[in-house]
Amino acid sequence: MKKYVILDLEWTSWKGNHRDGDCILLQKRKDWQKKEIIQIGAIKFDENYKIVDSLNIYVKPIFNPILGDYIKKLTGISQEKLEKKGTTFAKSYKIIKKFCKNTKVFSNGDDGLVMKINLNYNRIKDKKLKIKNIKKILNKKYKIPNKFLPSPIIHTFFGYKLEKSEMHSAIHDSHNVLKVLKKTKFSLV
Repeated sequence: MKKYVILDLEWTSWKGNHRDGDCILLQKRKDWQKKEIIQIGAIKFDENYKIVDSLNIYVKPIFNPILGDYIKKLTGISQEKLEKKGTTFAKSYKIIKKFCKNTKVFSNGDDGLVMKINLNYNRIKDKKLKIKNIKKILNKKYKIPNKFLPSPIIHTFFGYKLEKSEMHSAIHDSHNVLKVLKKTKFSLV
């Protein structure tokens, strides 16, 4: 039976330099404000959308190792959690690559691009992990309006409850997207 993965990433951000629900850039990042991955959430599932495995990894950033208040509040990731549970990007990439082996990997947004940026930050040449951004498909084919497309809230379009305390948790956001794939009977091919 073929396996699939929903991947979601959280990365460093500062107040005003993120995209809002309608994908409007609010403020350009400064050069030192790198998009460093701080959490990787992934759910492996089968063609019936049944979960077969999951992964939740905390990643220690190298350029901005001390998290700002904005990203800590947004994601619920504390500096202490990152120090205790976090690993290097290189180690986390090996883990996620192994987790995704022989699967088709989806993300609901620019996670693939951010992964490539982090590979470059860490001077890792391996770019074999292919991540398909399905946001436009969810919008066009499945008629999910732009305001509902962000992963923390996408499931609410179908009546699922919003868990505000879990918003912007990579593993929770992956679960949200999987709920939508199952509800829409998303074409996995």
